[in-house]
Amino acid sequence: MGFLDIFKKKTGYNLPDMYKGIVTKEEYNFVMNTAIQYHEENGFVISKIDEGEIVTEVGGEVQHRYFDNLVRTLSGNKDGNWRNIIYEHFNKLKYNPSAFDYLYKDFSYASQFLRVLIKGESFIIPNGIENYISRVDFPETNTFLILEFEGQFHYVRRDESLEWEQTEEELFEIAINNIPTDEIETKVYDLHENFKIYTFFSGDYSASYMLNLKNESEYLKGKFGTLISIPTKGTALACPIENGNILELIEIINPDNEKFYHEDPGNITLNYYWLHNNKFYLFPSEKVADNKTIKLPKDLLDLLERNS
Repeated sequence: MGFLDIFKKKTGYNLPDMYKGIVTKEEYNFVMNTAIQYHEENGFVISKIDEGEIVTEVGGEVQHRYFDNLVRTLSGNKDGNWRNIIYEHFNKLKYNPSAFDYLYKDFSYASQFLRVLIKGESFIIPNGIENYISRVDFPETNTFLILEFEGQFHYVRRDESLEWEQTEEELFEIAINNIPTDEIETKVYDLHENFKIYTFFSGDYSASYMLNLKNESEYLKGKFGTLISIPTKGTALACPIENGNILELIEIINPDNEKFYHEDPGNITLNYYWLHNNKFYLFPSEKVADNKTIKLPKDLLDLLERNS
């Protein structure tokens, strides 16, 4: 640990801008100091402490341990035991290399643990995204292939998966079908008597479940497709598009959408998407000063005009 890191520990850590309004400076310092204590007790070498992350060495590999999800989880548990939550969070990150070595050698067994997670463009993965199995489904995001095993999410590397002898398309199909739908709570609301909106809440897989709308959930497919929002991994919104007033709906739900994105764990994107003919299109947006303007995708606008 460097001199500046030690100095920070003595004087306290500044609250990063990304956490302002979520936790206080005192709460953030409690999180940082408890996290450092956890790593020291467990014999981890901390090589760097930065805003919202600790860099440590595990089994000879450098790991960036980001605090974003942890801080947001804690902010929603004001009455909980934060120390226990922090320790449980880092316990889940303990890497068991022998277990994953076995999974990479036995695809018939490993396939049941395949899942997908959607991450925003700002998500940083060690060693470069090109080394991991990922693709773009929703523009300006990345869909990663993962193994969920013993409470851990393991991002699948391309070189490690070669023994499976499966194409990436086949792996993604299996992983999407494995999404635990029984963990997702679905509700429907009628808004202003003009819109029917469906909400999907879960711990980790609501956004990922939206990838399955291509194959099922006919009730979500309107005359002109479906509006979709995936602000966080555990929150998704969908609305059948039956007419051309969809921008009115976006204006209604946008404050809640931004609240989910800024306050809940695992934020992904503030973008809106149009699902049509098994493809996701981005609602283009433009921000001038503090004003954000959202427009209809060109193909949706053309479709609405042809049917007006």
